Amino acid sequence: MHYNTIIIGAGPAGLFTAQALGKNKKSVLVLERNKRAGRKLLISGAGQCNFTHAGPIEDFLECYHHQSKFIKKALFSFDNEKTMKFFEEAGVPYQIFPNQKVFPKSMKSEDILNALLKACQVGNVEILYNELVTHITTYDGIFTIETASGTRYFSDHVVISTGGKSYAQLGSDGKGYELAQQLGHTIINPKPALTDVRFHSNPYKEISGVSVKEVELTIWRDEKKVKAYVGDLLFTHRGISGPVIINSSRWMETGDLLTVNFLYPKTYEEIKNFFSEHLADRGKEEVITFLKQFKLPKNLVQMLCQQIDVDEHTPCSQINKKMRESIVTMLTKCPFKVDALGGFHIAMATAGGVHLKEVNPTTMESRKQKGLYFVGEVLDIDGITGGYNIQAAFSMANLCAAHLSKI
Repeated sequence: MHYNTIIIGAGPAGLFTAQALGKNKKSVLVLERNKRAGRKLLISGAGQCNFTHAGPIEDFLECYHHQSKFIKKALFSFDNEKTMKFFEEAGVPYQIFPNQKVFPKSMKSEDILNALLKACQVGNVEILYNELVTHITTYDGIFTIETASGTRYFSDHVVISTGGKSYAQLGSDGKGYELAQQLGHTIINPKPALTDVRFHSNPYKEISGVSVKEVELTIWRDEKKVKAYVGDLLFTHRGISGPVIINSSRWMETGDLLTVNFLYPKTYEEIKNFFSEHLADRGKEEVITFLKQFKLPKNLVQMLCQQIDVDEHTPCSQINKKMRESIVTMLTKCPFKVDALGGFHIAMATAGGVHLKEVNPTTMESRKQKGLYFVGEVLDIDGITGGYNIQAAFSMANLCAAHLSKI
């Protein structure tokens, strides 16, 4: 059978594209390799689905790293307010948390998925499961899609929305990159994003579960600064995590040096001067008591002292210059080596994918192949945590569908 549009992948981007096209009376087929749709969507936000963010849409741009220029048109065409309205009208009331994250009121991701599937049903979208697309060819303006089952499908347009490589066990194993390459596209090397940092031997294992708010993390490579981020840090039994690690992990590589300023926004120099002026005056007061004023978790401070062989019970008057500078360094430039990053099996997103220069950001159409479109995480675009990635998927899908509906 011949379709107006065939969409490969029934995740949030694919389903949103499909329902929008169906609403505009286009004949649409969705091919999904799994036995059900939206498997990764179902586990997002620990199964609660933080599907967008309630902050100003202008603030979204800084949440997509260097790809903000590409995503701007899509975001402003279909913003977070429209996303919330879409689901509310689809029978999914939402709630906004104090941190501006938006969840379905039920806190169940299946409500978001079911709303998308119902919208597809209303638009007479056909969805076929257990259909792994292996090849796409084009001749005389018609696409031929071949699946592992040996079936062939034909269409005027193709939308690849297969996701990235994170959570490959749920179906997003990078197959979309192969399909894109078949049609002449360049792939930016995929790597895990939104993941944690692992240590081979974790000296902070004893304080697993301890978190510190608003630290400054700096990434160093070959003694050169790569990036700096501010956010909350969490110690784990494997290493370090928390928003500041997860959101900056896309820039990290194995072997990088991370330094953490636990006293941000105070700087190394400011704290060094403070210690010089006040530490010795405390006389017999133990250094652990002096450090209480910085309001850090006590077990973290104890661990930092252990790392530099400073007895926490040492009287302040006996802390010499070398010891003082070591303490200041641990408080404001605490070093961590990236032994490993959490792999694709736990990473929440993928950095890398189809090269953005080869896709038109106003239509999501390929610049290499007329009639071919890309939406969602298969593209080299990834955002920080907080609902930004799912919002990007909906925004790109809507922009793509709007263009296809006019053709």
